[in-house]
Amino acid sequence: MYRPIRPRSAPAGVAALLAALLIGIAPAARAAPVDFLDLFRQAVSFHESIGQARERLEQAKDERAKMVAGLRPTLSVEGSMTRRPKTLSSGSFVLRPQEARDLTVTLTQPLYTGGRARNQIRIARIDEASQEVGVEVAKENLVFDLAQVYFDVLKAQADLASVSDRREGMERHLKAAQARVRLGADVKASALRLESEVARLKAEEMGDRHALASARENLANLSGVPVDVELGAPPDMNTVLGLANPLDAALTQRADVRLLTGEAAAALLGVRYTTGSFLPLIKIEGDYQRHGEDPSGSFFIDEESFAVLRATWDLYSGGEDLAERRRTRAVYREKELALAQLKRDVGNEVGQAEREVRVAQQIVDSLEEALSYATENHRIVTETYKAGAATYLDVIDASTALGDAQRDLENARHDRGLALLRLARATGRLMTLVDEPLPSYANLLKWVKKAH
Repeated sequence: MYRPIRPRSAPAGVAALLAALLIGIAPAARAAPVDFLDLFRQAVSFHESIGQARERLEQAKDERAKMVAGLRPTLSVEGSMTRRPKTLSSGSFVLRPQEARDLTVTLTQPLYTGGRARNQIRIARIDEASQEVGVEVAKENLVFDLAQVYFDVLKAQADLASVSDRREGMERHLKAAQARVRLGADVKASALRLESEVARLKAEEMGDRHALASARENLANLSGVPVDVELGAPPDMNTVLGLANPLDAALTQRADVRLLTGEAAAALLGVRYTTGSFLPLIKIEGDYQRHGEDPSGSFFIDEESFAVLRATWDLYSGGEDLAERRRTRAVYREKELALAQLKRDVGNEVGQAEREVRVAQQIVDSLEEALSYATENHRIVTETYKAGAATYLDVIDASTALGDAQRDLENARHDRGLALLRLARATGRLMTLVDEPLPSYANLLKWVKKAH
């Protein structure tokens, strides 16, 4: 009687070894896709420009602390000891002791600086607030550069996928045409045309692979992520749209406008600082002195303390103060003119960015229609070819037209994304792309108002 052969189960140790080998050769789980927001957070902790901006902020804080210290009292201690070969005396009077010891403690408090110290502190505070804005500027620049490269990678991926699909489709048609040629059908010209098209698409595919590799390298260099990281959700560009008054938003939020406003306020304080050069400096000094002599004289005073009110007034410096005042006034006028020009340029930049977004959207709409027509044409030609009423050349032309329409649409969508990105920068809303609140200029505005 026939008995089927049953495979014997492997021993437990062998089974465990096989399971371990299978686990070892199984592909590792792929890392989760990295969204643009996560990519930005990685880049902030990685990129040197953010660290440099933060270091400049720390320097500004230390500079302000140094200016504040100028209004506080200073305490100094000075001690000396003098020893001579012998004592000089006349009878019972000691004219010069052999050993003398002195200790002086001096406390100095500025009382009036003509406004110079106060204006220096206010200038330092404006610079500190400006450096805080500088950190946000560095982040905005990083967002802009990162978004550009991010879109470049997505575009390169779409281009490569499109040309690969077209090349695979042409290769299938080529195999069918080559089979018909071997059967004696008169399609040799079509087969040659297909071979030419496949070769062209392979060359185009190699170029797209190179473009994708370059874009990925740029992204890795900018953000510090691996070159082969899988990208997830792109930035939401819809946050840029829907502004009631983009120009007002730009003048309120743009960092360069606020920075130049702060520079103009600091220049005005510089003019006021030079006014203090024509006013006296007043300070009070308190001294405590202790002396020791060996031998001591008859009229020796071993301890004393006193206070001095000291006023210094530079009446003439050869015209240096006047020249410095004229220079600071010219600097202030230059900053005011630069601010006015910047506001005018911002209006022009915002207008151009809005127009560019509108045109890019219109191009996308038109190319979407073109793609729908090319898709329908490709479907009709394919069905006609199956029915024997079309040739391989018709199929090639329809496939080429469809591929061109797909690539043109991807390029147009990429250009629209870049146009929205430029609009976000023009209106000062780049940080909304990474879900961060718009930067606050409260400190800068506070000290700018005080400067005026």
